[in-house]
Amino acid sequence: MYRHSQQRLASMALLFVFVVFALFASSNARLNDGLRRRLDENAAVAPQEEPAPQETTATPPQLQAVTNIVEESRDELETTAHITKLHQDMCSDDWANAPPLPYENCDPNGPVNAIPLFGGLTNALKMILLGGVGSWEENRCFFVDESKSHLNPPDENGIRHGFLHKYMEPIGLPLDHPIVVKAREENRIVKREWSDFWVEMSARRAYGQKAKLPSLGFPEIEGHDLKRHLIRRMWRPHPKYRKSSCAALENTHGLKAAEYMAFSVRRGDKGEEKFAFTELSEYIAEAERHLYRFSSFMENHIVPKIFVATDDCSVMSEFRRMRPSWTFVSECDVEENSKAAAQNGFALREFKDWSEAAEDAHFTKFFTEIYAMAMSRVFIGVGYTNVSWWVYFLRPFRHSFILLDKPKGQPDSRVFDNW
Repeated sequence: MYRHSQQRLASMALLFVFVVFALFASSNARLNDGLRRRLDENAAVAPQEEPAPQETTATPPQLQAVTNIVEESRDELETTAHITKLHQDMCSDDWANAPPLPYENCDPNGPVNAIPLFGGLTNALKMILLGGVGSWEENRCFFVDESKSHLNPPDENGIRHGFLHKYMEPIGLPLDHPIVVKAREENRIVKREWSDFWVEMSARRAYGQKAKLPSLGFPEIEGHDLKRHLIRRMWRPHPKYRKSSCAALENTHGLKAAEYMAFSVRRGDKGEEKFAFTELSEYIAEAERHLYRFSSFMENHIVPKIFVATDDCSVMSEFRRMRPSWTFVSECDVEENSKAAAQNGFALREFKDWSEAAEDAHFTKFFTEIYAMAMSRVFIGVGYTNVSWWVYFLRPFRHSFILLDKPKGQPDSRVFDNW
């Protein structure tokens, strides 16, 4: 009897899926074939259980497979809408829906935090964001201290000219702000370390943790929601880099938001940090597992374009050798980027030797890569680079973000839940 009940449940579940297909067919024609394929795959691997006592309430594996597929199809429908909106906002003239942060919402007479610009760009921005949250929580004003940053090396006369102002709008209070000037005169500057905002999980604002920031209008907010809310309000590239990034995606690479994949391949000085580079074949294998997400593949068997963001342009020939029929695009292929620094692996220690033109070309390329990764339908990368951290919080959702170096057998969230 239980076997017959299972069969009836499975039949009802299949009927439910086909109803779902009919409802969404007009807005997403690929769901019929794509989800039926996914259902077949799940049914093929569903364990065959022996009949259990009639009083069992366990969910049959076929029904669970249907539930998973329906949830996934809902995610797929939301993906296009959310990424299209992100593209519109990040490519708008006014950086829409991300007003500047109120850096003056703090105690002007209390301690003032000096947050260091530490490490490479995305690591530095990550620590500034977390340091800003910590400062607001302490009701302290803060400014960014670039005085010892590798990104702000001294010139031949020993003078440091600053870094962030060249590429983005101000973060924190400017050094000549009256609050900062007065705090310096009264010895109220508190130099913070990057570890103050990272070592403890509570300082990271990890997934599921709650924060209270009334100065920003949040009586209470979940940690990842907080960082997603703040990241674009803090990182506001100058119009030159916004326009060049959006133009490159559309005109140079022919990419449409949510209709391509993105690979992030980081090498360079990460080898010196004892990270094992992920084999490029793993990117290809993972990409093949996600082709069903694309209407171009489900309807016409056309593999979507794959944008490759990398600090080592030699990977492009390898990817093309492994899949000659696929279309890989990259800033590595842009002739103007031939003068960009770090084409064969980024190493922070070499930054001081870059020319002004090579530096500008590098960050023009890098900002385009950030845009491309954030607006892809599927992101495939590694967790050992802070680029992935930054892209994860720019993206408006948790799904379709794959990390190839996660612990074996564990979900991707095992890594990014701790971010």
